[in-house]
Amino acid sequence: MGIEFGPILQNALGAATDAVKSSAPQVEDFLREIAKGHEAAIKSLADALADGDIDEETFKDEMDDEARTLQAELQVVAVISNAIAQRAINAFRKALIDGITGAIKAAL
Repeated sequence: MGIEFGPILQNALGAATDAVKSSAPQVEDFLREIAKGHEAAIKSLADALADGDIDEETFKDEMDDEARTLQAELQVVAVISNAIAQRAINAFRKALIDGITGAIKAAL
């Protein structure tokens, strides 16, 4: 008994793609929020340096703090991305199992 595997695989790929597409905007929105949050602080630091309100050493220290904060926030993106990947894997697996078992049952 042969199973027509091509359509099953295409369906599984579609399920995985749909799982990613539905979650991707969350990551994009979060990245925009992070960028917006840092924009004002960085601009203020740049203005303070330009106006002579802080020295270059203070500016560099403050930028290091911004970088550490940004790094921590981007760790959240990694967690979200892993969750999205897991949803895609689960959708792919379920579609394959359902497609193969359905094809076998239909052939019997």
